[in-house]
Amino acid sequence: MLTCFYTNILIKPEMSVTNALKSKAQPKVALIVGASGLVGQHLLSQLLASKNYSQVIALVRKPLDVNHNKLIQKQVDFNNLAHNLTQLTKPNNGQEKLDLNEDYLPKIDHVFCTLGSTIKKAGSKSAFKQVDYLYPLLIAKHFYQENASLFCVVTAMAANESSAIFYNQVKGQLESAICDIGYQHLGIFRPSMLSGQRNEYRLGEQFGTLVMNALAFMIPKKYRVIKANKVANAMLAYAEHPPLGITITQSDQLQNH
Repeated sequence: MLTCFYTNILIKPEMSVTNALKSKAQPKVALIVGASGLVGQHLLSQLLASKNYSQVIALVRKPLDVNHNKLIQKQVDFNNLAHNLTQLTKPNNGQEKLDLNEDYLPKIDHVFCTLGSTIKKAGSKSAFKQVDYLYPLLIAKHFYQENASLFCVVTAMAANESSAIFYNQVKGQLESAICDIGYQHLGIFRPSMLSGQRNEYRLGEQFGTLVMNALAFMIPKKYRVIKANKVANAMLAYAEHPPLGITITQSDQLQNH
């Protein structure tokens, strides 16, 4: 089980502060997965507006209705995600792939994962786990091997791999798995119930949001509904000045953004 108190930072001794400072000197390339989602839409806009990034790559199931000179959209089949990522990655051994793919990804510096579903939307527990655990983990492992220095992911306020609630259990399993990868900068963001304009209607979420907003004055800050743009704000702020090691940001802290 991954335990933290508010923001928890674990620093690995082999990481170089000098190298981390040097890496901030020039614009970077960001990759976002989940850009069509509630948090992802806000984060994509902010990444495109940020002077810290010269390019923003979005891995998508279908093209986004967004045009920007910094945005490159890569349509992938998530059911064959590992294969697709391999095909998009330029060999670093001096040899070309057999398919001579001229559309390789550039070197990715920062990865932002805002993928998320529900068991109802996914259709089953196994399908939900594929979206919320397997896909983020495959992406995290792949780009770590490609020398990305930072990985940001949205999980859940009650993420705990030992939880009796399947949703929170899966989120906790994801946190534990990505913490073992070894990123120089790993940011985990644990929001409570999100609010904002989704592409699909979720009756339960809408009702819960109304009730929690009405009772906000008596609900502790950590458990209050949080606007999706605040989570996006927090992710970008973290990436601008990332501490070394693992940083876990709880929902009450996200409210400050």
